[in-house]
Amino acid sequence: MPRGHSAPTAADPDSLKQARPFLWLIYLNAFVTGTIIMSFEMLGSRYLNPYFGSGIYTWAALIATVLIALMVGYFIGGWLVDRRPSHKVLALLIVASSAYLGFVPLAADPILAAIFDNIESVRTGSLAAALALLFVPLTLLGVYSPFAIRLTLRDTARSGSVAGRIYGVSTFGSVFGTLITTFTLIPALGSRSITYLLAGLTLASGLSFLIAVPAIAARRGLVLACAVAAGLSLLPGQVLAAAPDVFARYDVGSAPRIKVEQIETEYNNIFVTRQGDFVTMSFRVRRRDETESVINLRDPGALPLPYTRAMTLAVAYVDELDTMLMIGLGGGTTSRYLKRHLPNLDVTIAELDPGVIAMARKHFKLKEGPGYRIVPRDGRVLLTRNRKARYDIIMVDAFRGGYVPFHLLTREFYQILKQRLAPGGVAVFNIHGGTKLFDSTIATLKSVFGNVETVPAAGSVIAVVRLGAPLSLAEAKIRAAARQRMYNFRYDLTEIFNKRTVFEIDPKARILTDDFAPVNLYDSIKRSNKKHK
Repeated sequence: MPRGHSAPTAADPDSLKQARPFLWLIYLNAFVTGTIIMSFEMLGSRYLNPYFGSGIYTWAALIATVLIALMVGYFIGGWLVDRRPSHKVLALLIVASSAYLGFVPLAADPILAAIFDNIESVRTGSLAAALALLFVPLTLLGVYSPFAIRLTLRDTARSGSVAGRIYGVSTFGSVFGTLITTFTLIPALGSRSITYLLAGLTLASGLSFLIAVPAIAARRGLVLACAVAAGLSLLPGQVLAAAPDVFARYDVGSAPRIKVEQIETEYNNIFVTRQGDFVTMSFRVRRRDETESVINLRDPGALPLPYTRAMTLAVAYVDELDTMLMIGLGGGTTSRYLKRHLPNLDVTIAELDPGVIAMARKHFKLKEGPGYRIVPRDGRVLLTRNRKARYDIIMVDAFRGGYVPFHLLTREFYQILKQRLAPGGVAVFNIHGGTKLFDSTIATLKSVFGNVETVPAAGSVIAVVRLGAPLSLAEAKIRAAARQRMYNFRYDLTEIFNKRTVFEIDPKARILTDDFAPVNLYDSIKRSNKKHK
């Protein structure tokens, strides 16, 4: 060693570049930060959906926010590492990110509520909300790659290889974070618990640079990360099964099925087909058509789908018949049927997808008029914003493909809905039978409303809840008969009433909340489907 030069210390960047354990630590944390970034992006949808819906605008806001945060992080990281090429500076930035992540579960609801109350536009509001939750921690994590490249680079001749490895490992972590969060963590844990887990993982990543002397700590960190990953992989996965039909479908005879029109919207791939006199609206999901609505052109007043007939049972339980809100339009057959028999009923329909509205008007004879209007908005957003509105009947028949959006199945949503029911009001829900989601949905409804009446209808189950003192079965039956005589409904309320079925549900069924609602997974896990009358 030349005279006048002291030996480099373990903290010197040039010394660290020569230490193989330190290089392992750099690559390990590149994987970890990539995992955290994409995991938190997936979680962002669970935070935003209850306030701004689950449409394409919410996802566009989330994706744009992540890209903006990474862009800013890359610029800041490149500028800062040229001036302070220290692993300690990087560690402090990562620790700061973990502190913000740990703050998110506590502050998310008041922040999102404030944005929701002050910004009417779903596009602007969802972007502002995504920026408020995701921008700071992901920007701080975005500085990692520039720092990692500079702290690892020994020779500019190998800069391409070093940068490629850093970004490759980080991207691999992003893929892992996306899959582990959506496939395993969200079905197993609540959103806030996962956020705390990510905050802890981020903190461990930052502290590893502060406490690691290259020889030992990196290896320990690698072993710990592998153990965590292995533990996560043991969490339960999903089992696919289809729900059985309870009643036969309507008969279209031998008529061929003809495609009338197909449109792709921000929310759905909509198909309109015709078989004989029947026109069907369906959503195409994974090459499978999920039926949303059917109309008989020769008999527009009919309700071909059994579940739509069952939903009219609300009339037998409600005290007054003045106002109704329908969440989910489809072809508008159910709401139009009730309006025809109850001309004084004031009907509002909330439908998020403008394509559904257009197809209903074009192919299902849907016409707005006095006391019958369509509001192009997410149903939960409409209920949340219209705090003074009260409805005698609220019907929820909102499906996106084969499942109900999770933010329309949670305890928080049912509590909002309950507040919007008039005294003696009734809410009716179209839910899937035969899956674990059914048990949790009924358990969640009972946690908010107490008593729940159920009617099976061709694979669906119609759940009816009432605000206020529940009617006895005898009282409900008498009211059904009286309303049938008074309004002469085409589908006899007393017959529908007699199809009521009491389902046995799993007593351990978990309550669905905004924090924990693995709807897609639960709707795939088969249940025993036990029942008794």
